[in-house]
Amino acid sequence: MSRIENAFRAISSKGDGAFIAYVCVGDPDPHFTVEQVVTLSDAGADILELGIPFSDPVADGPVIQHAMSRALSGGFATEHTFQVLRSVRGRGVNTPIVIMTYYNPVLQYGPDEFCKTAANAGADGLLVVDLPLEESSDLDRLAKSHGLSVIRLVAPSTSSKRLEDILSGASGFVYAVSVAGTTGARAELPSSAGELVRRVASNTRLPVVLGFGISTPEHVRAALSMGAAGVVEGSGLIAAYSAVLPQKANALAVVERHAREMKRATLGGTAAAQSAQR
Repeated sequence: MSRIENAFRAISSKGDGAFIAYVCVGDPDPHFTVEQVVTLSDAGADILELGIPFSDPVADGPVIQHAMSRALSGGFATEHTFQVLRSVRGRGVNTPIVIMTYYNPVLQYGPDEFCKTAANAGADGLLVVDLPLEESSDLDRLAKSHGLSVIRLVAPSTSSKRLEDILSGASGFVYAVSVAGTTGARAELPSSAGELVRRVASNTRLPVVLGFGISTPEHVRAALSMGAAGVVEGSGLIAAYSAVLPQKANALAVVERHAREMKRATLGGTAAAQSAQR
């Protein structure tokens, strides 16, 4: 059983939801990323997403775009992602880690070499946000051959037939996008997000997590009440620590405090949702 499966099994057994934190690798430098990952793991993050910076991040909003720009301006290279992975595993971090990326960095590195290096460095899964399902079979095969879970995105606009196709090749968990559009904090989650979570969950045994717009404990509780097995946060976390950069010690303190608040909001969340449905 993979680290991802073990994590969700442990979380579910307690009636809690999963808090998945997105980290932009290299923002503002790889050393800070290592310390941020260790801090998030210690603060209770259940799964971590390492986002590879890209010059044309079409799925991301301004906050993550700026984080990627800071990383790229600082000399980020794809290899830094694997260095970060090796470092945090060497520091004893056993939290599941998913690499979230656009396809171009994978293509430039070489898909087989990318998957092999990621797995050897300690990654557990791969999520490629801009690779169409119709063109993903080769990369999916390579990822799975190296023991990486293939994480799928499902959008509000996903048709029933396409949902079936997406889920047929998914593993680890399914990432449900709360709204059409880019990443970024929002005032509240749309009611349609609940409909999407329920539709996806009724067609798979994999955990369904909700992302895009999650930035407060209230959002976490709302997502879990909709039936999500967990939440993904990126922009809210980045915005919180960016406000106090370049004081990195202060930034890490903000990361820890924020992560603990978000994780606390997941406690008992899935148990409460199941009870309300009875």
